[in-house]
This record gives sequence, structure tokens and C-alpha cells, in this order.
Amino acid sequence: MMKRLGVVLLAVAVGGAGCSFSYSSKSLSESSGSSSDSSSSSSSGAAERAYRRDVADYTKAFVTSARPGDVEVFHSDLARLAQKHGIANWQADMATYEAIGTGLARAKVTEAQLLAYKRNFGDADPAKMDAIQRGYDASSVK
Repeated sequence: MMKRLGVVLLAVAVGGAGCSFSYSSKSLSESSGSSSDSSSSSSSGAAERAYRRDVADYTKAFVTSARPGDVEVFHSDLARLAQKHGIANWQADMATYEAIGTGLARAKVTEAQLLAYKRNFGDADPAKMDAIQRGYDASSVK
């Protein structure tokens, strides 16, 4: 089972420190309910697409909320979402970060916001930040 992140992360610069996110785990379960049936096989393409869609949808909802600054809540909710899809180690799965980038593109974040979200959501890891950028670039309407 997934262990909760024990490290307190910096709040997203654009969201402000100490803010919490009100997108509840109830909403999380509602948004992923339609795809949970297809997620039993983590190797199937349909299951991966469902996971990516749910991560992108959640990311968009998170960053467009009134208070998107609590990265710890974001990561905790991602862990629960990944678990629902049978993803045991979402932190090492670059598909997670590409889907985050897709969600950021759908949320139409500014370049400054993108930079802050990449650093915070990607834990300042260059590979994760690159994956977020790839997802963003692939989904952005220029």
C-alpha cells in the first residue's frame, strides 16, 4: 500500500503558503469512478489512459480551485487516485507527471505558474519537471 508523504513541501508560489484545497476525496472518488473498472490491469493501454485522464482532471480542478497552494494535499490525493488505479509507485511513474502537465495546460496556467507548479509538483526533480513540461506542451493550444 502507498505510504503517505511525510515531507512537508513548499506551497506553490502562486497559491500562497498555508492554504488548503477543498477538492475532497469524495470528489476524487467521483471523478475516477467511471474509469476504475478499466484499471484492474495496470499494463493495459485503456487503464493507463484512464489514470492519465483522472490525474489531468484532478490537476486542473486543483489549480483552478480558490486555494491551490497546498502541495501536500495535492500529493496525498494523487496517492489515493493512483491506488484506485492500481499504481503502486506513482512518484516514479513519469505518466503521472505528464498527466499533471496535461492538467496544467487544460487549466491554462501562465508561464510563471507553470514554472512554480513544475518545481513544486515535480519535487524539483529535473526528470519529473521535464515530464510535466512534455505533458503541458503536448496538450497546450498555442
